Amino acid sequence: MAQPATPSPSPLLVSHVELYVTDARAAAEAFTGGYGFQVFATAERTGERTGERTAERTAASTGAEGASRSLALRQGGIVLVVTQALDAAHPAAAYTAVHGDGIADIALTTADVRASYADATARGATPQAAPADHDGGWVTARVGAGFDDVRHTLVQRPPAGAEAQGTPLPLPGFTPVPELAPPAAESPALTVLDHVAVTVKTGELATSTGYYERVFGFESVYEELMVQGQEAMDSKAVRSPAGDLTFTVLAPSPDHQAGHIGDFLARHGSGGVHHLAFATENIVETVARLDKRGIVFLSTPDAYYEAVAVRLDLSRHSIEELREPGILADEDHAGQLFQIFTRTVHPQRTLFYEIIERIGADTFGGGNVRALYEAVQAEKAEHEGNTRTENDR
Repeated sequence: MAQPATPSPSPLLVSHVELYVTDARAAAEAFTGGYGFQVFATAERTGERTGERTAERTAASTGAEGASRSLALRQGGIVLVVTQALDAAHPAAAYTAVHGDGIADIALTTADVRASYADATARGATPQAAPADHDGGWVTARVGAGFDDVRHTLVQRPPAGAEAQGTPLPLPGFTPVPELAPPAAESPALTVLDHVAVTVKTGELATSTGYYERVFGFESVYEELMVQGQEAMDSKAVRSPAGDLTFTVLAPSPDHQAGHIGDFLARHGSGGVHHLAFATENIVETVARLDKRGIVFLSTPDAYYEAVAVRLDLSRHSIEELREPGILADEDHAGQLFQIFTRTVHPQRTLFYEIIERIGADTFGGGNVRALYEAVQAEKAEHEGNTRTENDR
């Protein structure tokens, strides 16, 4: 008699994105004041193993790695966690010493951490922390990501749910903020995490994307070699089976100059998350609201909009509505998309953000990555010109 098939692990869905930062309160303020997020939960960890109930008490176990302060923020379906090391033992201390503030963890929820961890490691995921039980019914584990020192924490929440005014707590040890103020009028209205853009070293594109295809069953949705003069980069986007996590992976082309992708690698000290893309339902309104909050975006030359008027029959927003704030437009086989990139305010000029609206577009139009490349290259040239001017004074 045939044995029943082993059940597949439960789907992995995005829980939250964790940034390691030098000052958690200042980082949270940048998101609340600039982007309209709200702090909904906090955690102060001593670094002791209180609350962990497992025989596998290794130094790598979640919750056993130095003192830290974390604030969890939300807007729409986006949850961010900013974590500051309070002693040298916490990994955020070493991370920020190399990279400055940056994205260290893209956490994934599952109904069964043990099954998901076993499946992922059997498929070649790098194990970092074995499944561990925590007070309240939580279970966590951790595996490496497909690029440098980013990681994936696997989170199994208590059966009854740990709710903080409608939003599940991101990890064990968090306490809900008792009373949240209602969202401010004219808030930016960001909805979900559209995609995560990642930069890897020359020759590592296939390895990084292959890791997600092999370990997590991601599918390729886009691939292009983008050449701009003597500079070029390879790009490939892969998407999770559940459809809620897309990585756009970028690497310098070995046969061309590295351009701003090479600049990111040099300033960041390795590969890592290049930017986060936040979706919205009306990019023109959202960008106007972000502008009022002090968010500064990359500029786009007028000539770009002359070309858009020729190549696209816009389904929403007029050329003039896009031109004034510098919003880009593109399309794929399924529809159109509109996007804009922020100027980086990172001290090392690395991490930045994107706002995107999709009107039917399912993947990326052929000009999506090209638009990013050209916009960042223009910002780079402007920055270098300003630096030379200041040095000549």
